[in-house]
Amino acid sequence: MKVLVVGGTGFVGSHTARALAAAGHEVAVLTRPTSPRRALAGLEVEWVAGDLRAPESLVAACRGRDAVVHTAGVLSLWRRDAEALYRTNVLGTRHLLEACLAAGVGRVVWDGSVGIYAGTRAPVPVDERGADTTDRFHSFHVTSMCLAEAEVWKAAARGLDVVCLHPGLCVGEDDRSWHSSWAIAGLAFARLPFAPPGGLNLVDVLDVARAHVLALERAPRGGNYLIGGENLTNRALVDLLREVLDLRAPALPISRATMRGFGQAGEWLARLRGADRGLAVTLNAAMGEAMSLYWFVDDSRARRELGHGPGPVRPALERQVRWLLAQGHLPQSGFGLRDFVERFFQPGPSAG
Repeated sequence: MKVLVVGGTGFVGSHTARALAAAGHEVAVLTRPTSPRRALAGLEVEWVAGDLRAPESLVAACRGRDAVVHTAGVLSLWRRDAEALYRTNVLGTRHLLEACLAAGVGRVVWDGSVGIYAGTRAPVPVDERGADTTDRFHSFHVTSMCLAEAEVWKAAARGLDVVCLHPGLCVGEDDRSWHSSWAIAGLAFARLPFAPPGGLNLVDVLDVARAHVLALERAPRGGNYLIGGENLTNRALVDLLREVLDLRAPALPISRATMRGFGQAGEWLARLRGADRGLAVTLNAAMGEAMSLYWFVDDSRARRELGHGPGPVRPALERQVRWLLAQGHLPQSGFGLRDFVERFFQPGPSAG
């Protein structure tokens, strides 16, 4: 198939583009003039000019494509970034889907977020029916992704063949947007592993990339899937990272209220420094709340219908740590207070 990857220069998108090419598909990547291309170095792709914020550029980019894979988006838990989240995640998705309808694209595979469905106070895996609580709606990011998904189903109602994927927290090399690397860097610099209540679903980014290929080739029209890996409590994740980073300090359990206090402190510090915004995951009040929830998922539908079979996350974390070290993002040893504050308590690199 001729496949256009939107967000192909980002973390998930670049791995997805490589997986599609390896599966024999003809890959094109939507790109802006400012988009870095180093994540796809060595891969033969067609570069197509376009921007989610410029609807007129998208129809031409989509014309002649059998499918479009949409992995682009911004991730921020800062209130001041609500407009940027809405403009890209919601309106950008709307613009792209309109272009796909106008260009006669055969199928769209769209990336959502497990945050649309999971995020609870109880450690119970959630399936595609979603949790029956509102705990996860503490930031506009989750709301923006729900609104974006609504755009997808509206396009489906107009006849577009769509498949929705909702990956867990992706780990692995080339995380240039710090999708998950913020947690590794924070622990590596602080050298003091805190473990609040809550937990995450972690999945190897290579498994997520393969899931996109499976969704493109196998999913029924209108398919909706949670794409998971391992459900790990924060304590289990901290212990795993301690082993990967070779940290000797034992995990220190803290309460949900203490974690919220850390988040409030991070937000206060960022505001004091004029850094209370940024399209990256950093410690603020919303993050303090998110870290104390359980983002566990039941991905049995994807395993059953797509053949999604994720491997263990430890090898992916080890690859990620090696990559971060090679990029100079982790300390070789010791505790660096200034680096810890710079990297963990204020916005980092922009999302790709």
